[in-house]
Amino acid sequence: MKKLIEVLLDDIYIQSFIIGLFLAVFLSKLSGRTKLNEPPLVYYRFPIIGHTWSFLTDCNKLILESREKYGDTFSLYVFGQIMTIVGKETTHEVFNKDQDFSFTEGLKTQIPNHLIYRHANVAEKHGKIVREFVAGKLTHLISRIQKKTIKAIDLYIGECVEPKVIHDPRNTLADIIAIPTANIIVGEECYNNEDILETFNTLTSSILKLLRIPPILSFIHPWLHEQFITIPLRFGWNPISNHKKVIINRIKPVIEKRLCDKKRLGDAWVAPLDALQCQLNDPEITPDLDPNNVNYDNIADVICRFIFSSMSSTSNGAISALYDLVKRKQHFWQELYQEAQEINKQCNGNELTIDDIARMIKLDSFVKESLRFFFSPIVGMPHKCISKSCYTFANGYQIPSGRIAYINLCDTNNDEELQGQNPTEFRAYRHLERNSYATKLERNFLAFGGGKHACPGRNFAVNQIKIFLHKILLKYDVRTNNEEIEPKRRYFGPFPLLVNVDLVFENRKEIV
Repeated sequence: MKKLIEVLLDDIYIQSFIIGLFLAVFLSKLSGRTKLNEPPLVYYRFPIIGHTWSFLTDCNKLILESREKYGDTFSLYVFGQIMTIVGKETTHEVFNKDQDFSFTEGLKTQIPNHLIYRHANVAEKHGKIVREFVAGKLTHLISRIQKKTIKAIDLYIGECVEPKVIHDPRNTLADIIAIPTANIIVGEECYNNEDILETFNTLTSSILKLLRIPPILSFIHPWLHEQFITIPLRFGWNPISNHKKVIINRIKPVIEKRLCDKKRLGDAWVAPLDALQCQLNDPEITPDLDPNNVNYDNIADVICRFIFSSMSSTSNGAISALYDLVKRKQHFWQELYQEAQEINKQCNGNELTIDDIARMIKLDSFVKESLRFFFSPIVGMPHKCISKSCYTFANGYQIPSGRIAYINLCDTNNDEELQGQNPTEFRAYRHLERNSYATKLERNFLAFGGGKHACPGRNFAVNQIKIFLHKILLKYDVRTNNEEIEPKRRYFGPFPLLVNVDLVFENRKEIV
């Protein structure tokens, strides 16, 4: 068989056929553009490859030059597909026209969630619990978040009478964030198991392994790439399979006990306050409160969805804010420490309330500015056009149904009218000057999306980050280990590469 393949590939006629096939597919894709008033397709030199190489190696330059020459809305040819880039003047249309654009469908082109999670209602159940429980009950959850955050900091950083070097801060921060997050999601009874915390730390990276496969087959058709990367999923392998086993193994005895207690105590039973219980309150999940008739697989799917949506954004947001703080230490550290110290005195060293956290206005602005930088790929948030035939933008351009529209985040973040003076510089208090808090949805801040499908867990994430930084400011002095945190962010394609420089922690000398 191997020799046969080699012979076929050596045959000039076969080679010519393959090249012809690629050209035919390439030309057929472009020929359909004449039927609509599509956005201008940016000029490129190399057929078939199009803008792919520039998009991967110098995306920032490609987007900036294209924006300057072609305007707010334009198209690129990347990995065999035309993608449309929309800028600051058009972004709100994509976010708000949910009957015409779907982020869920757009994300499927990168991560096949419809195959990873076996149950079709996972996204719906996850969104409902986030809105009604995580966001709705945040005031009641703040105490637990604080206690578990302090516990995690003591466990993974601890007392640093002598300077302590953390060689992998990003992983350490993920371990810290995992403890309060797991407590809120799976509950007090099983959150602290080592295997559960490991799942919270590693599940996201397990799923993102699917993105490591370059979409070469998309040069022919995106369907081929989708079929290729989902072959393991279709034959039984799933990146979350082992994580689901861990979750089910840990929550099953907890659920059995809760259902038994609820049956036995009736109205006298006090339900635990966690996302797991929110699912158990659903009669479809626990019909007749029968422990032998619980849909554990569905519960585990929703928990995995929780982990994927919460852990990466919160832990990466926290470590990036800490890096920004250390990098700009001489400008902001002492001032933010003084704010933290003043708030700590006002509450007499007791637990912070939601109002105490709201008074951290300087820290809030710092976090928001850090999120503006960190959560800013050059282009991102793919939305698929789901209109019946095409969508017509307010500027007159049209895109066909099925086209992926990407948000030009660089266009929003670098705009002086939206951001104020020197938009490409890190100005910690630019949002404080505008009385704009980190969870507020605005046209100049897209870290959490926009429209009615904006991230519903943003209040949880921001408050968790602020609590973490508040505790760090009060307890430690943090610096780098004779290394500089690179001032210029590097990218792979449109995505910023994560910084992971050694950090040195030492107990504060000041008495709070």
